Amino acid sequence: MKCSRARKAVVVFGLAAAMLRAAPSPADEPTPVPARTVFEQNRESIVKVTGVAQIRISADRPGMNAPEREEKVRADGTIIDDRGLIVLSLSAIDPSRLIDGREVKSAEGPVKVGATATLNELEIILGDGTEIPATLVFKDEDLDLAFLRPKSDAPEAQGATFDPIDLAAAGEVLVGDSTVSVTRLEDLFNNAPAMMAGQVSAVIERPRLLFVAPNAVRGCPTFTLDGKLIGIGIIRHRATGVGQGSASPAIVPAGEIRKLVGQIPAG
Repeated sequence: MKCSRARKAVVVFGLAAAMLRAAPSPADEPTPVPARTVFEQNRESIVKVTGVAQIRISADRPGMNAPEREEKVRADGTIIDDRGLIVLSLSAIDPSRLIDGREVKSAEGPVKVGATATLNELEIILGDGTEIPATLVFKDEDLDLAFLRPKSDAPEAQGATFDPIDLAAAGEVLVGDSTVSVTRLEDLFNNAPAMMAGQVSAVIERPRLLFVAPNAVRGCPTFTLDGKLIGIGIIRHRATGVGQGSASPAIVPAGEIRKLVGQIPAG
């Protein structure tokens, strides 16, 4: 009886040892190489954009206009050609976009607010810290996109190297497909490049094609795992009532970005 129990114990121990040898160790587990590769290939294409927005606010009731105010702005942008053309989210550098059209409460009832902004002192900050004065050359308010170009006569632009994403290599995606967004952290982390993994959660086809993914970042590119560009992150905003509004991230497809680039005046 005791020998039988001993033999069973040996068999069980042997099976357990075999299973442990067969189980992969953490070092043997596959690493997310595709996502890491996409990040490494595009990390230097993300820049910071800074500026000053001169904001003017008006109201549809006499005597309720607010005084002008200045607001410093800072946003992420993406280099899209070797001359330093940058695409970014318009609302990230123009705060009036999220104010215009809102309704606020007053003693006399709801008041509709209008807002506009003038952008000054725009600068592009490259990954190595180089700061280059820039000019707003084009914008699409409906798609929440702005395009900046470095001032060619600025001393800082002379000899600067720009590392653009491949705008022509567009990828097609469906709901559930894995994605990688490349961005930059804030000053607290020295503007270090970073990546965010996720997946497409919706494809919006009307009125314009947009993709929805939880890892979309305003002004930053989102890619497929094989490195094809899906598009650039924006914010879709809508005023829904007195003191209310909705804002959600989305991705403008790469094809739309290319069409807009074609409308930018030469030089």
